[in-house]
Amino acid sequence: MSDGYTIRCRKCGYEFTAFLGIGMLFPVVYEETVSKIRKGKYGKEYKRFFEEHPNAAVNCENEAAVCTGCGRFECVKNLSLYLPKDENKKTGQGYKMACDLEEDYVKCMEYEHKCSVCRSPMKFIDLLEEIKNGKVCCPECGDEMELSGSLNWD
Repeated sequence: MSDGYTIRCRKCGYEFTAFLGIGMLFPVVYEETVSKIRKGKYGKEYKRFFEEHPNAAVNCENEAAVCTGCGRFECVKNLSLYLPKDENKKTGQGYKMACDLEEDYVKCMEYEHKCSVCRSPMKFIDLLEEIKNGKVCCPECGDEMELSGSLNWD
């Protein structure tokens, strides 16, 4: 199961909902993501990486990100690329969950996500941890955001 969170601004009422993780359709989403990489949707560098490394893997789980320019929140696929620690293993075949990647792979590339509004770089955040520590500010008015709902989804 994966987690979803809704955060809300105490002052202006701005809300953001993030469905984190990937859910039970993970194998389908993973294959779609790899297909998009091979077609060049995420750029020439990513396409070339997968051509040169048939045992490569990608983290396609959803994560919360915040824009470094305008402060907008988005939920995006991680898209970091990995190679197996043991190059002799054909571990790139099939889908790989984030927990598999942490144990058996080395991160080689991180995708640079851009804000859909201002095109500034996005940075990943641990949404729940940041909320608990009072570090999430509203992109509309700058006031502190709070957790207003959570759920588990498939």
